[in-house]
Amino acid sequence: MPRPSVPTVQLTHVGRHWGSQAVLHDINLRLGEGERIALIGPSGAGKSTLIRLIAGALRATSGEIDIDGRPLAGMSWRALQRYRASCRIVEQQNLLVPQASVHRNVVAGLLPGWPWYKSLQAALMPVEVARVAALLQALGMAEHQWDKAGELSGGQMQRVAIARALVANPSWLLADEPTASLDPHTAKAVTQLIVEQARARAMSLVFCTHWFDIVRQDCTRVIGLRGGRVMFDCTPADATEDRLAQLYAGSHERI
Repeated sequence: MPRPSVPTVQLTHVGRHWGSQAVLHDINLRLGEGERIALIGPSGAGKSTLIRLIAGALRATSGEIDIDGRPLAGMSWRALQRYRASCRIVEQQNLLVPQASVHRNVVAGLLPGWPWYKSLQAALMPVEVARVAALLQALGMAEHQWDKAGELSGGQMQRVAIARALVANPSWLLADEPTASLDPHTAKAVTQLIVEQARARAMSLVFCTHWFDIVRQDCTRVIGLRGGRVMFDCTPADATEDRLAQLYAGSHERI
């Protein structure tokens, strides 16, 4: 499935409030094609909010977000939907339909880009069987295509959620601490899987994780966020122990 070029995302003096509470302050970032970005920092740093701003799922309270030089806030509804479709988020919770098959849960990742009649067809009969099978094979889940999602283990469910995000061949894959609810062994395996899949499929990646030591060798860039502010934006080699210690000071979350 062909993919359009990866849009460049520019955040300029971006802030975001929830009511009277400021979550992000004066964020200035430029994110582009071919990047694999580790977004790290303690809980409450604003990482999830930043992910959703990048995806166009939230609007900035202040500042400006531009997509290929076009203000996100000024986009038409149709253009905004196209941009959102080019970004897929793998959430902390897998958000699967447990009563539905693995196949149907993965196909759900295609629905936003389909006309109503194709979505109706997908509700009535299996569609895109070969595409889903090939993707599940790559994720080590081939034998589970017709199993109910609710019968799987936590790690398997998260792999299905990854397949749902990958099936539409997005330009940006945004992973929001997708291993937070998994045991350490499974979390490491799923973390490596996401990074490997993004690299193999030439997708740009923002990976929000506490497992920085695992993704360090596969990242091109590290953004450290604390208290809603960017503490550093550097190469993996420049993410020194001193910087990491300052980022996580007072927290026991670094793994």
